[in-house]
Amino acid sequence: MSARDLTPSTKIECSLMLVDVSGFTQLLYHAGYKDELMHIVALAMKRFFQDAASAAQATKDVEIFNTTGDGFLAFATGRTPSRTALHFVEAIRSNFDGHVKSLIRSVPFRQRVDLRIALHHGSVHRIDVKGLTRDDHPVYIGDDINLIARVINSQVARRHGIAITRGFYRRLMLTKGEPPMADEVILDRNRYPEQIEVYRMPVAIPALRR
Repeated sequence: MSARDLTPSTKIECSLMLVDVSGFTQLLYHAGYKDELMHIVALAMKRFFQDAASAAQATKDVEIFNTTGDGFLAFATGRTPSRTALHFVEAIRSNFDGHVKSLIRSVPFRQRVDLRIALHHGSVHRIDVKGLTRDDHPVYIGDDINLIARVINSQVARRHGIAITRGFYRRLMLTKGEPPMADEVILDRNRYPEQIEVYRMPVAIPALRR
């Protein structure tokens, strides 16, 4: 096969979002012993994904491009992708707290389940492969997808529920010079000697200038 036969990709600059239901694996383990408990868990996850889809439709320039069983990957584009991504995940957290947690709490055993979110500004490559899925959904690849998967397992994300990378921090805070010291530095052997700098979500976010 020559290079001419290969499907070209389209590079998309975007703010990436990885949303994960922390504690879901343990929840499934316990619920798997009783059909009625699994039914409740399935209802909770159906509502979670329904709310995510509704929020994506209501928030301009957001696309959910992959699900992970207990979460999903999405990206925001447009003029202010970092602000769009932030508004989207805020809607996701609000819906989760208001709709999904009540269902999960009805399961008769103690299992902490909450959202964990990672945000990063970078890029993805879109590849259109006809016939791969029923509705011909595109495939998205890129190193920034691998990076955000590391960030969601950071201590910042585990302790505070949301973690953002240096690139996302700079866009969100309109930083022109060097940003402050990171709250956590992830050493990834695949990126050596580069480090992944992770921040907590800032309390005060500057307004955009018109």
